[in-house]
Amino acid sequence: MNEYLKSGRQALRLLYSLVISYSITKAIANLFTNGNTFALPTFHSILLFIVFLSFITRFFLGAYRILSEDIEIEHRRPKILMDVAFFFLQALVFSVFSLNYTDLAFTLWMILVLCFIDLVWLSILDKKWKIKTTTNKQWIYHNTFFICYCTVSLICLQTTVLLVVVSLLAMVFDLFVNLDFYFAPSAGGLRIFVAGPYGDNEAPNVIAKNIQQACDVGKQLALKGHFPFIPHTMLHGWEKDTRFTVEHFKRIDFKWLEFCDGLFLIARSPGADKEHDIAMHKGLKIFHKMEEVPDLAKNGPSGPQSFLVRTRAWILLRLEGGKQ
Repeated sequence: MNEYLKSGRQALRLLYSLVISYSITKAIANLFTNGNTFALPTFHSILLFIVFLSFITRFFLGAYRILSEDIEIEHRRPKILMDVAFFFLQALVFSVFSLNYTDLAFTLWMILVLCFIDLVWLSILDKKWKIKTTTNKQWIYHNTFFICYCTVSLICLQTTVLLVVVSLLAMVFDLFVNLDFYFAPSAGGLRIFVAGPYGDNEAPNVIAKNIQQACDVGKQLALKGHFPFIPHTMLHGWEKDTRFTVEHFKRIDFKWLEFCDGLFLIARSPGADKEHDIAMHKGLKIFHKMEEVPDLAKNGPSGPQSFLVRTRAWILLRLEGGKQ
């Protein structure tokens, strides 16, 4: 990932976290004050605070996860600029929401605005960038439901207790369905660039041996739960095409290295040394032995599936549009 891009996402994540923290602090202050004096909260205020907290928790978890890493690496600056705009709107709504959330009608309006903004955002992701993940689909359904619910409630059915129950159920369902998205570390593994000699000017059997060695390393990384990138296989045979020079290969390799979290160095060579230097400069994790690579696969689930696991799998299948 580009260093400036990563720094920008980290800065945005920090700014978003500060605004959300301010909103929660302001909401708690409003809960325990009446004007400028301390006052115990009413049951009605506590219920609406729970609603506020359920929404801000769900949105914050999603935003923090998206800003923690470059999840869709093929969608670069245009998508991130759009993310910035919608994160700003989202944070602004929560800031306003925290000022007067103890009023039921105001709460319904804020939820309506918040879900509408989020629905527009997700729809753009779906139509323009073809991002059709299970998480995005569930969020679209979630927002559509609350837009309809709040519209009906504002017209004829303003019930605080029902809103609390619906909000908590929606939050639990969201966490249940998107557990892997919210809490899986580094999307379940690292993107690891496999660096090692290729042998442009060597005999075919030497090149074949180098490629096989890189593939073997890639397989071991994949079995440990990571995502290897092996330039040896992608560029194999290109050296026979006279239109390409060593500079072309370097340009391609170094660009893909930007998207990686780490580098596995098989052995030294002029090209591998340069890739290693770039990875060091960018602060990527460097591995020289397979024992140094964390094994994420050994922590995977084993044994018979529980009822909750089967239920979650069934829900995910329905959201993905599959058949039982």
